[in-house]
Amino acid sequence: MAFENNTNIKLIKLSHISQSLSLSTLWKSLAISGALLFLLHTFAFNHPHKMITHKLFAPLDLSFSSSAISASSPLQTEKEPPTNISHLMFVIVGSTRTWRYRRGYIEPWWRPNITKGHVFLERPPGRDLLPWPQQSPPFSVNKDSFVTINKFKTQIRLFQSLHESFMKASNDTRWFVIADDDTLFLLDNLVEALGRYDHKKHYYIGMNSENIWSNAIFAFDMGYGGGGYALSYPTVETLLNKMEECIRRYLGVYSDLLSFRCLADLGIDLTMEKGIHQIDLHGDISGLLSAHPQSPLISLHHFDVIDPIFPAMNRQESVNHLMKTAKTDQSRVLQQTICYQRGNNWSVSVSWGYSVHIYQSIFPRNHLKRPLETFLPWNHVRIPLYTFNTRFVTKDPCEMPRQFFFDSVVEDKNQSSVTTMYKMKTASSLPPCLLNGNHSARNISQVRVIATTMHKMGAGIECCDVQNVNSTEILEVKIRACHKDEVLA
Repeated sequence: MAFENNTNIKLIKLSHISQSLSLSTLWKSLAISGALLFLLHTFAFNHPHKMITHKLFAPLDLSFSSSAISASSPLQTEKEPPTNISHLMFVIVGSTRTWRYRRGYIEPWWRPNITKGHVFLERPPGRDLLPWPQQSPPFSVNKDSFVTINKFKTQIRLFQSLHESFMKASNDTRWFVIADDDTLFLLDNLVEALGRYDHKKHYYIGMNSENIWSNAIFAFDMGYGGGGYALSYPTVETLLNKMEECIRRYLGVYSDLLSFRCLADLGIDLTMEKGIHQIDLHGDISGLLSAHPQSPLISLHHFDVIDPIFPAMNRQESVNHLMKTAKTDQSRVLQQTICYQRGNNWSVSVSWGYSVHIYQSIFPRNHLKRPLETFLPWNHVRIPLYTFNTRFVTKDPCEMPRQFFFDSVVEDKNQSSVTTMYKMKTASSLPPCLLNGNHSARNISQVRVIATTMHKMGAGIECCDVQNVNSTEILEVKIRACHKDEVLA
């Protein structure tokens, strides 16, 4: 009996082991089968790119090369690197008629063999433009238009250029940046701004016009191509897939408004970046540039219709001069810093790398951050004229500043500091402000501004101290972090 009992016990144990092994094998088989089915489904239905099949772009070669395959895979586990300049593709719409004198606005910021993109021309360049300069973006001639009605060819050149850029884009392209051939970019600031957004999602990033009339005619939430706007890769892919029906729906509408309407119909609205500037203004824009909003300067436009931004220089010389400070620290350019010399009742407003204003009165920051209306509106219409508040230019010495403009920059890498010098615009005839005790700033001929090498946007505004006023006629200003709860008034 004992033998039989032992035998029964062993049989029962073997039965349990057999069942366990069967269940284990079954679960492993199911897991492997599920994984194979998941991979098959991912490959078959989730390919990251779709073929553009509409007929409107049929004259162009629509075959996708290996470069059109996304660098990001559903199975990729490594974290993507931050957005850098190699991830941007510039689409600059130019003309053989304008390139001769507008290239001077593009070449100061273009980085040969680093920046990607093309300037698109309506016809091959003539002998007057050849040989093509190496410091310019490479040119590309738009293929024959697919619109047979001549009056509509110009209106859709942007979309031809965008499509051709899409076909030339590398597999790591994240953003397409559309601009005119007279748009100045600060590339590092542009990269920083785009890096805050997810390039795998639908984004349309730009800014409206400074002029209310322009916005009222077109749209307040439209990205203006002169200031430039950026489209994420998925946005361009979706836009081009729907381009044929969109152009037919809005036939006769010009490029910026057409892209705005097409994107709106696709549910993609504008995300605004304050540092992008259309500059729908005329005349002297120094008042605007001396009170730039607290955001990195990304672009400036319309240099042909505004005065040179620096005294005694032409337009292209002015652009080159501004880029001297941009090479040192782009994030600081035009950033406004305010401080006071209370012994003399002076307010000092620094627009770094551009200008310094000395007021012979104490004004709070909320007053000084409003631009002086040194400029004229794009069109003379009823007020309000601008999308921001302004201060009127007067002859009152208590209200108007003595103006100093950027002259030179010196970087001290050992001290992690940068010094910029500003000189008086002209021999000023502005009298002292008698209401404040006749503390004239007339003896000041230069301003020296000292700051740390790298400005960190997003850490709040900075403050400054007037370090020295002496017989050398140099006012020294040191930019620093604001104290806790410091009041600028």
